[in-house]
Amino acid sequence: MEENQKLAIQWVKDQKIRGCLTGSCLLGYFEGSDVDFFAYSEAAFTQMFYAMYYNPMFQILDPLEKWKADKFIEKKLDSYSKTRLITIKFMFNTCIPINIIYKSHCTDGYSVISSFDMDVIAKCYDTFIQQEIDLTYGSTVSKVVSWNRHNQNFCDPELWQISRILRQLERVIKYHKRGYNTDAVVHKYIDLINQVQEFQNIFNSDNFSEKLKIRKNNTKIVKQICLKWLETHEIADETLELLKEKIKEI
Repeated sequence: MEENQKLAIQWVKDQKIRGCLTGSCLLGYFEGSDVDFFAYSEAAFTQMFYAMYYNPMFQILDPLEKWKADKFIEKKLDSYSKTRLITIKFMFNTCIPINIIYKSHCTDGYSVISSFDMDVIAKCYDTFIQQEIDLTYGSTVSKVVSWNRHNQNFCDPELWQISRILRQLERVIKYHKRGYNTDAVVHKYIDLINQVQEFQNIFNSDNFSEKLKIRKNNTKIVKQICLKWLETHEIADETLELLKEKIKEI
């Protein structure tokens, strides 16, 4: 599996398409780790998509990903017009997941990795200029992880931005299992949750009030799970599923 991942990474690098490789694949091999390629434009995404689509070493095995690919080919991928995001997952040699991604605001390597939550993954290899950008500040060596200070959403965020940031919370648990100390990131998430809890509704809207109430109830549960995890660094499968569910509802 590790050798297949190396082959997949090298193949993506060799395409020299405007985009970057990033994610856990740059930290070495972990079971279940993906290879992520962020395209800097829709044209670059299209170029990488067809390079994989017509290469027999790549397959689309998941029915949802097959549906997304068909819609992309037909130019009917409605979700992009709404979210400014396209993602399609291929498999390399049936065993290594490769995600090709396009976000409209990510037009270079820095804008890609500055959107991540943890410094340990704030690293990429630009496949067009063939250079690495590294904002990990030694965390890959020390194994002590902090929140990504280049991510502006962590600095005085709006309520809706906090909800978006919290969707990445599960990753701190995954990286702890891989041997990294992610406590500082969890504490930062708790700080953001506290901001939601302390938010005062200044809008004369029953609909907003109801949504805020739901957010506060869900973030309260998420905070309790985080605090318990900081004590034990263990989480039961059912608690992890509850965490995912409540984050989706925030």
